[in-house]
Amino acid sequence: MRTDSMMPIRVLFACALAALCLLGCGDRSAPPIDPALKASLASWLAEHSKPPTDYVVGLFGSHDVVFLGEAHYLKHDLLFVQSLFEPLYRAGVRTFATEFARREDQALIDSLLAKPTWDEGLARTIVFSQFVLWGYQEYVDLFRAGWELNRKLAPGAPRFRILGVNDSPDWSYFRTRADMDVDSLKAKVWRGGGEEHWAQVILDAVGAGEKVLVYSGIHHALSGFLHPIVIDGKFVRFEDRRMGNFVYRKLGKRAVTVFLHAPWPGPKGMDDRWVCAADGVIDALMQGLPSGPRAVGFDLAGSPFGNLRVRNALYARGYDDFRPSMFCDGWIYTQPISSNQGVTPIQGWINAGNLERARAQSPNPDWRQLTASEFNARIAQAADVRKLWGHLR
Repeated sequence: MRTDSMMPIRVLFACALAALCLLGCGDRSAPPIDPALKASLASWLAEHSKPPTDYVVGLFGSHDVVFLGEAHYLKHDLLFVQSLFEPLYRAGVRTFATEFARREDQALIDSLLAKPTWDEGLARTIVFSQFVLWGYQEYVDLFRAGWELNRKLAPGAPRFRILGVNDSPDWSYFRTRADMDVDSLKAKVWRGGGEEHWAQVILDAVGAGEKVLVYSGIHHALSGFLHPIVIDGKFVRFEDRRMGNFVYRKLGKRAVTVFLHAPWPGPKGMDDRWVCAADGVIDALMQGLPSGPRAVGFDLAGSPFGNLRVRNALYARGYDDFRPSMFCDGWIYTQPISSNQGVTPIQGWINAGNLERARAQSPNPDWRQLTASEFNARIAQAADVRKLWGHLR
C-alpha cells in the first residue's frame, strides 16, 4: 500500500490506516430497489455478463493492460487473482504487475519465481520490504501462485513474470506527527518516488510486446477517472497522478480498469464510514435474484449499471452527475458483503528479527516503540473486514 505524496501527510496517514478505526457504524443495509430498475438490470446481466475469469481473460482480446482494483484485505479477491494466472498464461498474458512489491526488488522476484523449490522466506521478505505492516498470507501467496505456474511450464517455454511497481519510501524520517507535514522530510521519505514510475514499469512491458494484468488498490488503478480529494469533508481537487492515469494518458482505451466489488468510502472522505458501492443498487439486485447472488463480470459502458446515478460516495464529490461508468470500465461481483472474509494475518509477522525495522518503517511515528505483539495485533485488526463493514450487508 502506498499513500499519495501529493496530499498532506496527516491526511495520507488517516487514509492508509482508516481500517484501524472505522469499526461499528450502525446498521445500513442495501436499499430497496425499484422493481422496473431491478428487472432491467437483471435482464441485462443475464444476457451480457460472464463468469469473472472469462471476463478478465476476454478483456485482453482488445486491450493491452487490465487494471484490477481492490479495496484491500478481502480474501476472496486474492484467491481470485491467484486463480487467474494459469488461464491468462494460456491466453498469452504472461506478465502480472502489482502494488505489493517494489521495483527495487525485481531481481529478487525473478529469482523467487525461478527457484526449483518454493522459498516462503524470500516471498515474505519481498512483501515485508514493500510495506512492513502487510503481513497477510494471501498477498504472499500471489508469488507462490506465479512460482507454481512456472513449475508446470515445459522447458524453454516463456516464464510467467511478476513485476513490482511500488516505490521504496523511508518512513524513518518521520519521528513525530508534526514531521509528517514538513516538506523537506516528506521529500526524504519518498526518495524521488511517484506513481509515474509505477506506470513506467507497465508501459515498458507493453512496449516489449507484453500484455499486463495489474493488481493494486483501486485508487492506484483508476485510469480515465480522476479521483476526488476530500479533506475534512470538503472537496479540494481531483487527483490526476495515479498509476492508471499515467498509463491511460499513454495508451488510451488500450488500458481499462475493473473494480472488484467492495464498499466505497462515504462522501466525507477516506475517513468517513463505508457505504455500499453505487448507492447499494448492485448489492440489492444480487441479493434479490431468484437464484441468489452469483459471481459475474461485466462492462459498464452502455449498460444500465454504468448509467446508475450515484450520490452517496466519495467518488461523486466534485462531479455534477456521477455515474459508475465514469469510475471504471468493468465490474466484478463475487459475493455479498456479509460473506466477506479478511485476509489471513501471518502469525509472528513482526518478531525479534525484524522489530526494529518495523518500528522505523511504520508510517505512523507514534508506533516507534510498539512491541512485536502490539504490531501483530494491529495488523490483524486492519484485516477484520467483518467489523469494518459489519454495518453493511
